[in-house]
Amino acid sequence: MTPFDFDNVAGRYDDWYGGPVGRVYDRIEKRAVAEALGSSPKGRRMLEIGCGTGHWAEFFSELGLEVFGVDLSLGMMRVAQSKGIVRARFALADASSLPFPSSSFDVGCAITTLEFVSDASVVLEELTRCVRPGGRIVVGVLNRVSLLAWLRRRRGSPVVRESRLMTAGELLRLLAGLGDASVLSTAFVLPWRGLLWLSRVLDAVGRILRLPFGDFLVGTVKVERSREVKE
Repeated sequence: MTPFDFDNVAGRYDDWYGGPVGRVYDRIEKRAVAEALGSSPKGRRMLEIGCGTGHWAEFFSELGLEVFGVDLSLGMMRVAQSKGIVRARFALADASSLPFPSSSFDVGCAITTLEFVSDASVVLEELTRCVRPGGRIVVGVLNRVSLLAWLRRRRGSPVVRESRLMTAGELLRLLAGLGDASVLSTAFVLPWRGLLWLSRVLDAVGRILRLPFGDFLVGTVKVERSREVKE
């Protein structure tokens, strides 16, 4: 993992989503991830790695998915467990060596997780191993060449300093070895309160033109074959 201390921010991690800027990003990102999951997710078993405080697990549960979330941060895990999310269970586990049989989930998911692991390809291979053939992998990552990333670099944010953000092309290459992959660039937002009203229009235009500069990238892969059974 990277040096970023998730235990240190666990208690206030969700606060960002409650602010005006965070709420706009949250709405746009969740819409894009829901689209990537496809129709009728209800009843499917999802493995979410890097589940953190359970913010996304709660959303997945609302869609009807049965969620098993894992994370390495005890602080994050305690926050997730305290929420009492229905259809969701949580456990401490290393994403590079998952304690699950092969092909035991319908969906594998990682939201803002791959940026914080030492080897994203190893983690993805392990996540894919746990998903059945015909299942789906959905990942969300922060875009290195976005406005938000540029602003965070200027401010010296540890989110950028202690992570490995990706471009749309880098994410697509990372996913391509796993199956039929696609990447969507979204969250074209001007992150200032006075300009948030433009977000819906900007995001629609950015997606139509397939601009690669959205703040959030959503990658999708259909799992085509079984991975080697874990010993």
